[in-house]
Amino acid sequence: MNDRVEVLQATAWYPPHHMGGTEVYLTGLVAGLSDLGVRSRVLVPSGDATSARYTHAGAEVMTYPARDGGEAASLDTFEALLRAHPGAIYHQHAWTPDCGGDHLHIARRLGLRTILTVHTPNLNCLRGTMMLFGAEPCDGKILPSRCGACWAQGRGAPRAVAQAVAHLPVSLSRQAGRGPSRLATALGARAMAFDRLATFAQMTEDADHVVAVCGWLQGALGINWVPHSKLLLSRQGVSGDFLDQAVAARDGSGGPRRPGPLRLLYLGRWHPVKGVDVVVRAIRAAPQVEVELTVHAVCAGREEESYRDHVRALAGDDARIRLRDPLPRAALPGIMRDHDALVIPSTWMETGPLVALEAQAVGLYVLGSRLGGIAELVDETRDGQLVAAGDVPAWTAAIKALAESPPAPASGPPRVRSMRDAAGDMARLYGLAA
Repeated sequence: MNDRVEVLQATAWYPPHHMGGTEVYLTGLVAGLSDLGVRSRVLVPSGDATSARYTHAGAEVMTYPARDGGEAASLDTFEALLRAHPGAIYHQHAWTPDCGGDHLHIARRLGLRTILTVHTPNLNCLRGTMMLFGAEPCDGKILPSRCGACWAQGRGAPRAVAQAVAHLPVSLSRQAGRGPSRLATALGARAMAFDRLATFAQMTEDADHVVAVCGWLQGALGINWVPHSKLLLSRQGVSGDFLDQAVAARDGSGGPRRPGPLRLLYLGRWHPVKGVDVVVRAIRAAPQVEVELTVHAVCAGREEESYRDHVRALAGDDARIRLRDPLPRAALPGIMRDHDALVIPSTWMETGPLVALEAQAVGLYVLGSRLGGIAELVDETRDGQLVAAGDVPAWTAAIKALAESPPAPASGPPRVRSMRDAAGDMARLYGLAA
Protein backbone atom coordinates (compact mmCIF):
# COMPACT_ATOMS: atom_id res chain seq x y z
CA MET A 1 0.00 0.00 0.00
CA ASN A 2 1.26 3.47 -0.91
CA ASP A 3 1.36 5.24 2.46
CA ARG A 4 2.78 8.50 1.13
CA VAL A 5 -0.55 9.90 0.04
CA GLU A 6 -4.23 9.05 -0.02
CA VAL A 7 -6.98 9.94 -2.44
CA LEU A 8 -10.27 11.46 -1.34
CA GLN A 9 -12.90 10.29 -3.84
CA ALA A 10 -15.89 12.66 -3.61
CA THR A 11 -19.24 11.75 -5.13
CA ALA A 12 -22.93 12.62 -4.83
CA TRP A 13 -24.13 9.06 -4.10
CA TYR A 14 -22.47 5.83 -3.04
CA PRO A 15 -23.38 2.21 -2.18
CA PRO A 16 -25.03 0.58 -0.43
CA HIS A 17 -27.60 3.38 -0.46
CA HIS A 18 -27.36 4.06 -4.21
CA MET A 19 -26.06 2.02 -7.15
CA GLY A 20 -26.11 3.75 -10.53
CA GLY A 21 -23.54 3.85 -13.29
CA THR A 22 -21.23 6.35 -11.60
CA GLU A 23 -21.42 4.42 -8.33
CA VAL A 24 -20.52 1.15 -10.10
CA TYR A 25 -17.60 2.93 -11.78
CA LEU A 26 -16.32 4.49 -8.56
CA THR A 27 -16.63 1.28 -6.56
CA GLY A 28 -14.59 -0.47 -9.24
CA LEU A 29 -12.06 2.37 -9.34
CA VAL A 30 -11.51 2.27 -5.58
CA ALA A 31 -10.99 -1.51 -5.73
CA GLY A 32 -8.69 -1.24 -8.74
CA LEU A 33 -6.60 1.45 -7.08
CA SER A 34 -6.34 -0.66 -3.94
CA ASP A 35 -4.98 -3.53 -6.03
CA LEU A 36 -2.33 -1.10 -7.28
CA GLY A 37 -1.43 -0.04 -3.74
CA VAL A 38 -3.29 3.30 -3.78
CA ARG A 39 -5.55 3.98 -0.80
CA SER A 40 -8.84 5.82 -1.26
CA ARG A 41 -11.38 7.26 1.12
CA VAL A 42 -14.83 8.16 -0.19
CA LEU A 43 -16.69 11.39 0.67
CA VAL A 44 -20.43 11.48 0.10
CA PRO A 45 -23.30 13.73 1.28
CA SER A 46 -25.93 12.24 3.54
CA GLY A 47 -29.48 13.14 4.50
CA ASP A 48 -28.41 12.70 8.11
CA ALA A 49 -27.62 16.02 9.78
CA THR A 50 -24.51 14.56 11.40
CA SER A 51 -21.26 13.33 9.92
CA ALA A 52 -20.78 9.57 10.01
CA ARG A 53 -18.45 6.90 8.68
CA TYR A 54 -18.98 3.42 7.37
CA THR A 55 -17.09 0.83 5.35
CA HIS A 56 -18.13 -0.45 1.96
CA ALA A 57 -16.19 -3.10 0.02
CA GLY A 58 -13.15 -2.47 2.21
CA ALA A 59 -13.06 1.32 1.73
CA GLU A 60 -13.81 3.91 4.40
CA VAL A 61 -16.74 6.17 3.49
CA MET A 62 -17.02 9.56 5.21
CA THR A 63 -20.31 11.47 5.05
CA TYR A 64 -21.23 15.12 5.47
CA PRO A 65 -24.72 16.70 5.70
CA ALA A 66 -26.53 17.52 2.47
CA ARG A 67 -27.22 21.18 1.79
CA ASP A 68 -30.94 20.96 2.42
CA GLY A 69 -30.09 20.63 6.09
CA GLY A 70 -28.32 24.00 6.00
CA GLU A 71 -25.78 25.20 3.44
CA ALA A 72 -23.22 26.58 5.88
CA ALA A 73 -23.22 23.44 8.05
CA SER A 74 -22.89 21.22 4.97
CA LEU A 75 -19.93 23.10 3.49
CA ASP A 76 -18.25 23.61 6.87
CA THR A 77 -18.39 19.89 7.64
CA PHE A 78 -17.10 19.08 4.16
CA GLU A 79 -14.18 21.48 4.62
CA ALA A 80 -13.38 19.99 8.03
CA LEU A 81 -13.15 16.53 6.46
CA LEU A 82 -10.68 17.83 3.88
CA ARG A 83 -8.64 19.66 6.52
CA ALA A 84 -8.27 16.39 8.41
CA HIS A 85 -6.41 14.95 5.41
CA PRO A 86 -3.73 17.47 4.45
CA GLY A 87 -1.70 16.48 1.45
CA ALA A 88 -4.41 14.20 0.06
CA ILE A 89 -5.38 14.19 -3.60
CA TYR A 90 -8.96 15.36 -4.09
CA HIS A 91 -10.82 13.54 -6.89
CA GLN A 92 -14.43 14.60 -7.52
CA HIS A 93 -16.90 12.47 -9.51
CA ALA A 94 -20.11 14.51 -9.49
CA TRP A 95 -21.50 17.93 -10.31
CA THR A 96 -24.53 18.51 -8.09
CA PRO A 97 -25.38 21.05 -5.36
CA ASP A 98 -24.14 18.56 -2.75
CA CYS A 99 -20.92 17.72 -4.60
CA GLY A 100 -20.13 20.39 -7.16
CA GLY A 101 -18.38 23.66 -7.82
CA ASP A 102 -18.29 24.86 -4.22
CA HIS A 103 -16.70 21.61 -3.09
CA LEU A 104 -14.06 21.63 -5.81
CA HIS A 105 -13.27 25.26 -4.94
CA ILE A 106 -12.85 24.43 -1.25
CA ALA A 107 -10.36 21.69 -2.13
CA ARG A 108 -8.45 24.14 -4.34
CA ARG A 109 -8.45 26.80 -1.62
CA LEU A 110 -7.05 24.30 0.88
CA GLY A 111 -4.15 23.56 -1.47
CA LEU A 112 -5.07 19.98 -2.38
CA ARG A 113 -4.33 18.57 -5.81
CA THR A 114 -7.68 18.51 -7.57
CA ILE A 115 -9.10 16.18 -10.22
CA LEU A 116 -12.61 16.21 -11.65
CA THR A 117 -14.00 13.25 -13.59
CA VAL A 118 -17.02 14.25 -15.68
CA HIS A 119 -19.53 11.40 -15.87
CA THR A 120 -22.61 13.19 -17.24
CA PRO A 121 -23.34 16.11 -19.62
CA ASN A 122 -24.82 18.39 -16.95
CA LEU A 123 -21.60 20.40 -16.51
CA ASN A 124 -21.91 21.73 -20.06
CA CYS A 125 -25.62 21.39 -20.72
CA LEU A 126 -28.52 23.11 -18.94
CA ARG A 127 -30.88 20.35 -20.10
CA GLY A 128 -28.39 17.67 -19.07
CA THR A 129 -28.85 15.66 -22.28
CA MET A 130 -26.53 17.38 -24.80
CA MET A 131 -29.38 17.14 -27.34
CA LEU A 132 -29.92 20.50 -29.03
CA PHE A 133 -33.60 21.43 -28.74
CA GLY A 134 -34.13 17.82 -27.72
CA ALA A 135 -33.63 16.65 -31.31
CA GLU A 136 -29.97 16.40 -32.36
CA PRO A 137 -26.55 16.02 -30.74
CA CYS A 138 -24.96 19.27 -29.60
CA ASP A 139 -21.25 20.04 -29.76
CA GLY A 140 -21.43 21.12 -26.12
CA LYS A 141 -20.09 24.64 -26.53
CA ILE A 142 -21.69 26.94 -23.97
CA LEU A 143 -23.22 29.79 -26.00
CA PRO A 144 -25.64 31.76 -23.79
CA SER A 145 -28.17 32.61 -26.51
CA ARG A 146 -28.25 29.07 -27.93
CA CYS A 147 -28.19 27.36 -24.53
CA GLY A 148 -30.84 29.71 -23.17
CA ALA A 149 -33.15 29.04 -26.11
CA CYS A 150 -32.64 25.29 -25.85
CA TRP A 151 -33.40 25.34 -22.12
CA ALA A 152 -36.51 27.51 -22.55
CA GLN A 153 -37.81 25.22 -25.28
CA GLY A 154 -37.24 22.28 -22.97
CA ARG A 155 -39.38 24.03 -20.37
CA GLY A 156 -42.29 24.14 -22.80
CA ALA A 157 -41.82 27.40 -24.70
CA PRO A 158 -42.34 27.22 -28.49
CA ARG A 159 -39.00 27.34 -30.25
CA ALA A 160 -39.56 30.82 -31.73
CA VAL A 161 -40.51 32.18 -28.31
CA ALA A 162 -37.58 30.37 -26.69
CA GLN A 163 -35.14 31.98 -29.12
CA ALA A 164 -36.65 35.38 -28.40
CA VAL A 165 -36.40 35.14 -24.60
CA ALA A 166 -32.84 33.84 -24.93
CA HIS A 167 -31.86 37.29 -26.25
CA LEU A 168 -33.27 39.24 -23.32
CA PRO A 169 -30.76 41.49 -21.54
CA VAL A 170 -29.07 39.46 -18.82
CA SER A 171 -30.25 41.76 -16.03
CA LEU A 172 -33.87 41.50 -17.18
CA SER A 173 -33.57 37.74 -17.65
CA ARG A 174 -32.18 37.34 -14.14
CA GLN A 175 -35.00 39.39 -12.62
CA ALA A 176 -37.71 37.60 -14.62
CA GLY A 177 -36.33 34.19 -13.72
CA ARG A 178 -36.86 34.67 -9.98
CA GLY A 179 -40.52 33.68 -10.14
CA PRO A 180 -41.73 30.16 -9.25
CA SER A 181 -43.53 29.36 -12.52
CA ARG A 182 -42.28 27.47 -15.57
CA LEU A 183 -42.68 30.71 -17.55
CA ALA A 184 -40.38 32.51 -15.14
CA THR A 185 -37.82 29.75 -15.49
CA ALA A 186 -37.97 30.06 -19.27
CA LEU A 187 -37.56 33.84 -19.08
CA GLY A 188 -34.51 33.37 -16.88
CA ALA A 189 -32.82 31.06 -19.40
CA ARG A 190 -30.28 33.58 -20.73
CA ALA A 191 -29.09 34.46 -17.21
CA MET A 192 -28.85 30.76 -16.38
CA ALA A 193 -26.69 30.19 -19.44
CA PHE A 194 -24.33 33.02 -18.47
CA ASP A 195 -24.13 31.58 -14.95
CA ARG A 196 -23.25 28.16 -16.41
CA LEU A 197 -20.48 29.75 -18.46
CA ALA A 198 -19.05 31.37 -15.32
CA THR A 199 -19.34 28.10 -13.39
CA PHE A 200 -17.50 26.25 -16.13
CA ALA A 201 -14.71 28.85 -16.15
CA GLN A 202 -14.34 28.53 -12.37
CA MET A 203 -14.22 24.75 -12.65
CA THR A 204 -11.45 25.00 -15.24
CA GLU A 205 -9.47 27.18 -12.85
CA ASP A 206 -10.07 25.00 -9.79
CA ALA A 207 -9.28 21.61 -11.35
CA ASP A 208 -5.69 20.56 -11.94
CA HIS A 209 -6.97 17.84 -14.27
CA VAL A 210 -10.32 17.11 -15.90
CA VAL A 211 -11.08 13.49 -16.89
CA ALA A 212 -13.59 12.64 -19.63
CA VAL A 213 -14.96 9.09 -19.76
CA CYS A 214 -15.76 9.13 -23.49
CA GLY A 215 -14.53 10.76 -26.66
CA TRP A 216 -17.45 13.07 -27.41
CA LEU A 217 -17.33 14.42 -23.85
CA GLN A 218 -13.61 15.09 -24.20
CA GLY A 219 -14.42 17.15 -27.29
CA ALA A 220 -17.23 19.02 -25.52
CA LEU A 221 -14.94 19.93 -22.63
CA GLY A 222 -12.14 20.97 -24.95
CA ILE A 223 -14.36 23.22 -27.05
CA ASN A 224 -15.07 25.18 -23.86
CA TRP A 225 -11.39 25.92 -23.37
CA VAL A 226 -10.36 23.26 -20.88
CA PRO A 227 -6.60 23.32 -21.62
CA HIS A 228 -5.25 20.28 -23.45
CA SER A 229 -2.65 19.88 -20.69
CA LYS A 230 -5.44 19.41 -18.12
CA LEU A 231 -7.75 17.16 -20.14
CA LEU A 232 -7.50 13.36 -20.09
CA LEU A 233 -9.62 10.71 -21.80
CA SER A 234 -10.01 7.63 -19.59
CA ARG A 235 -12.85 5.35 -20.58
CA GLN A 236 -14.92 3.28 -18.18
CA GLY A 237 -14.15 -0.36 -17.55
CA VAL A 238 -15.72 -3.54 -16.23
CA SER A 239 -15.07 -4.32 -12.57
CA GLY A 240 -12.89 -7.29 -11.68
CA ASP A 241 -15.74 -9.09 -9.92
CA PHE A 242 -18.08 -8.69 -12.89
CA LEU A 243 -15.38 -9.77 -15.31
CA ASP A 244 -14.79 -12.97 -13.32
CA GLN A 245 -18.53 -13.70 -13.33
CA ALA A 246 -18.71 -12.92 -17.05
CA VAL A 247 -15.96 -15.44 -17.84
CA ALA A 248 -17.79 -18.06 -15.77
CA ALA A 249 -21.05 -17.29 -17.60
CA ARG A 250 -19.30 -17.66 -20.96
CA ASP A 251 -17.73 -20.97 -19.91
CA GLY A 252 -20.98 -22.32 -18.53
CA SER A 253 -23.17 -21.61 -21.54
CA GLY A 254 -21.39 -23.28 -24.43
CA GLY A 255 -23.22 -24.89 -27.30
CA PRO A 256 -25.77 -23.66 -29.83
CA ARG A 257 -28.36 -21.00 -29.15
CA ARG A 258 -31.45 -22.17 -27.26
CA PRO A 259 -34.38 -22.33 -29.74
CA GLY A 260 -37.32 -19.98 -29.42
CA PRO A 261 -38.19 -16.34 -30.07
CA LEU A 262 -35.60 -13.56 -30.20
CA ARG A 263 -34.85 -12.73 -26.56
CA LEU A 264 -34.15 -9.03 -25.94
CA LEU A 265 -33.06 -7.61 -22.59
CA TYR A 266 -33.12 -4.07 -21.18
CA LEU A 267 -31.19 -3.18 -18.01
CA GLY A 268 -31.14 0.34 -16.64
CA ARG A 269 -33.37 3.07 -15.32
CA TRP A 270 -36.97 4.03 -15.92
CA HIS A 271 -36.21 7.43 -17.41
CA PRO A 272 -37.51 8.99 -20.64
CA VAL A 273 -33.99 9.57 -22.03
CA LYS A 274 -33.31 5.83 -21.81
CA GLY A 275 -35.78 5.21 -24.63
CA VAL A 276 -37.48 2.01 -23.46
CA ASP A 277 -40.68 3.26 -25.06
CA VAL A 278 -38.95 3.23 -28.46
CA VAL A 279 -38.36 -0.54 -28.27
CA VAL A 280 -41.85 -1.19 -26.94
CA ARG A 281 -43.39 0.83 -29.78
CA ALA A 282 -41.16 -0.99 -32.28
CA ILE A 283 -42.32 -4.40 -31.05
CA ARG A 284 -45.98 -3.37 -30.97
CA ALA A 285 -45.59 -2.25 -34.60
CA ALA A 286 -44.62 -5.82 -35.56
CA PRO A 287 -47.27 -8.09 -34.01
CA GLN A 288 -46.20 -11.16 -36.02
CA VAL A 289 -42.53 -11.07 -35.00
CA GLU A 290 -41.45 -13.79 -32.59
CA VAL A 291 -39.68 -11.74 -29.94
CA GLU A 292 -39.59 -11.35 -26.17
CA LEU A 293 -38.49 -8.16 -24.44
CA THR A 294 -37.67 -8.40 -20.75
CA VAL A 295 -37.15 -5.14 -18.88
CA HIS A 296 -35.37 -5.09 -15.51
CA ALA A 297 -35.30 -1.42 -14.55
CA VAL A 298 -34.76 0.73 -11.49
CA CYS A 299 -37.39 3.33 -10.67
CA ALA A 300 -36.54 6.39 -8.56
CA GLY A 301 -38.73 9.45 -8.24
CA ARG A 302 -41.99 10.64 -9.72
CA GLU A 303 -40.67 11.30 -13.23
CA GLU A 304 -39.43 7.73 -13.54
CA GLU A 305 -42.61 6.31 -12.03
CA SER A 306 -44.66 8.29 -14.55
CA TYR A 307 -42.51 7.06 -17.42
CA ARG A 308 -42.75 3.45 -16.24
CA ASP A 309 -46.54 3.74 -16.17
CA HIS A 310 -46.47 5.26 -19.66
CA VAL A 311 -44.41 2.36 -21.02
CA ARG A 312 -46.67 -0.15 -19.28
CA ALA A 313 -49.66 1.45 -21.02
CA LEU A 314 -47.84 1.27 -24.36
CA ALA A 315 -47.12 -2.43 -23.81
CA GLY A 316 -50.78 -3.10 -23.06
CA ASP A 317 -51.61 -6.80 -23.05
CA ASP A 318 -48.76 -7.80 -25.38
CA ALA A 319 -47.40 -10.97 -23.76
CA ARG A 320 -44.11 -10.52 -25.61
CA ILE A 321 -43.22 -7.54 -23.38
CA ARG A 322 -42.34 -8.30 -19.77
CA LEU A 323 -41.72 -5.52 -17.26
CA ARG A 324 -39.85 -6.82 -14.22
CA ASP A 325 -38.16 -5.63 -11.04
CA PRO A 326 -34.47 -4.67 -11.04
CA LEU A 327 -31.91 -7.44 -10.50
CA PRO A 328 -28.99 -7.73 -8.06
CA ARG A 329 -25.68 -7.15 -9.84
CA ALA A 330 -24.49 -10.67 -9.09
CA ALA A 331 -27.32 -12.04 -11.24
CA LEU A 332 -26.57 -9.92 -14.31
CA PRO A 333 -23.96 -12.07 -16.14
CA GLY A 334 -26.15 -15.17 -16.07
CA ILE A 335 -29.28 -13.25 -17.12
CA MET A 336 -27.37 -11.55 -19.93
CA ARG A 337 -26.00 -14.82 -21.25
CA ASP A 338 -29.55 -16.24 -21.39
CA HIS A 339 -30.63 -13.56 -23.91
CA ASP A 340 -29.83 -12.88 -27.55
CA ALA A 341 -29.27 -9.13 -27.39
CA LEU A 342 -29.16 -6.22 -24.98
CA VAL A 343 -31.13 -3.17 -26.12
CA ILE A 344 -29.74 0.30 -25.31
CA PRO A 345 -32.24 2.64 -27.00
CA SER A 346 -31.10 5.89 -25.35
CA THR A 347 -32.24 9.20 -26.81
CA TRP A 348 -29.61 11.34 -25.11
CA MET A 349 -25.81 11.50 -25.25
CA GLU A 350 -24.67 8.67 -23.00
CA THR A 351 -21.16 8.93 -21.58
CA GLY A 352 -20.99 5.15 -21.40
CA PRO A 353 -23.07 3.27 -20.77
CA LEU A 354 -21.26 0.79 -18.58
CA VAL A 355 -23.88 -1.86 -19.33
CA ALA A 356 -22.63 -1.95 -22.94
CA LEU A 357 -19.16 -2.94 -21.73
CA GLU A 358 -20.67 -5.51 -19.38
CA ALA A 359 -22.62 -7.02 -22.26
CA GLN A 360 -19.42 -7.25 -24.28
CA ALA A 361 -17.71 -8.97 -21.34
CA VAL A 362 -20.46 -11.58 -21.26
CA GLY A 363 -20.47 -11.93 -25.05
CA LEU A 364 -23.99 -10.53 -25.50
CA TYR A 365 -24.91 -8.78 -28.75
CA VAL A 366 -25.83 -5.08 -28.33
CA LEU A 367 -28.63 -3.37 -30.23
CA GLY A 368 -28.09 0.29 -29.41
CA SER A 369 -28.73 3.85 -30.50
CA ARG A 370 -26.26 5.36 -32.94
CA LEU A 371 -25.57 8.18 -30.53
CA GLY A 372 -22.96 9.35 -28.04
CA GLY A 373 -20.98 6.84 -26.04
CA ILE A 374 -22.98 3.88 -27.34
CA ALA A 375 -21.71 4.55 -30.85
CA GLU A 376 -18.16 4.77 -29.48
CA LEU A 377 -18.36 1.42 -27.70
CA VAL A 378 -20.22 -0.80 -30.16
CA ASP A 379 -18.18 -2.14 -33.07
CA GLU A 380 -20.76 -3.25 -35.66
CA THR A 381 -18.33 -5.74 -37.15
CA ARG A 382 -18.09 -7.55 -33.84
CA ASP A 383 -20.28 -6.37 -30.95
CA GLY A 384 -23.71 -5.51 -32.29
CA GLN A 385 -25.76 -3.09 -34.35
CA LEU A 386 -26.48 0.64 -34.13
CA VAL A 387 -29.91 2.09 -34.93
CA ALA A 388 -31.06 5.69 -35.33
CA ALA A 389 -32.01 7.00 -31.90
CA GLY A 390 -35.75 7.38 -31.36
CA ASP A 391 -36.62 6.09 -34.86
CA VAL A 392 -39.36 3.53 -34.20
CA PRO A 393 -39.57 2.16 -37.78
CA ALA A 394 -35.78 1.69 -37.84
CA TRP A 395 -35.93 -0.20 -34.54
CA THR A 396 -38.79 -2.33 -35.86
CA ALA A 397 -36.75 -3.22 -38.94
CA ALA A 398 -33.68 -4.06 -36.85
CA ILE A 399 -35.70 -6.28 -34.49
CA LYS A 400 -37.36 -8.08 -37.40
CA ALA A 401 -33.97 -8.78 -38.99
CA LEU A 402 -32.54 -10.13 -35.73
CA ALA A 403 -35.60 -12.30 -35.15
CA GLU A 404 -35.05 -13.88 -38.56
CA SER A 405 -31.38 -14.50 -37.84
CA PRO A 406 -30.62 -14.30 -34.10
CA PRO A 407 -27.02 -13.44 -33.22
CA ALA A 408 -24.83 -16.14 -31.76
CA PRO A 409 -23.25 -15.44 -28.37
CA ALA A 410 -19.59 -14.48 -28.58
CA SER A 411 -17.06 -17.11 -27.59
CA GLY A 412 -13.49 -16.98 -26.39
CA PRO A 413 -12.01 -14.73 -23.72
CA PRO A 414 -13.61 -11.28 -23.27
CA ARG A 415 -11.94 -8.41 -25.09
CA VAL A 416 -13.03 -5.53 -22.93
CA ARG A 417 -11.48 -2.75 -20.90
CA SER A 418 -11.42 -3.38 -17.15
CA MET A 419 -11.60 -1.05 -14.17
CA ARG A 420 -8.06 -2.10 -13.39
CA ASP A 421 -7.11 -0.44 -16.69
CA ALA A 422 -9.00 2.70 -15.66
CA ALA A 423 -7.39 2.57 -12.21
CA GLY A 424 -3.99 2.43 -13.89
CA ASP A 425 -4.85 5.65 -15.77
CA MET A 426 -5.77 7.35 -12.51
CA ALA A 427 -2.73 6.07 -10.58
CA ARG A 428 -0.49 7.51 -13.28
CA LEU A 429 -2.40 10.77 -13.18
CA TYR A 430 -1.96 10.89 -9.41
CA GLY A 431 1.76 10.26 -9.91
CA LEU A 432 1.55 7.11 -7.78
CA ALA A 433 2.31 4.48 -10.42
CA ALA A 434 4.58 4.08 -13.40
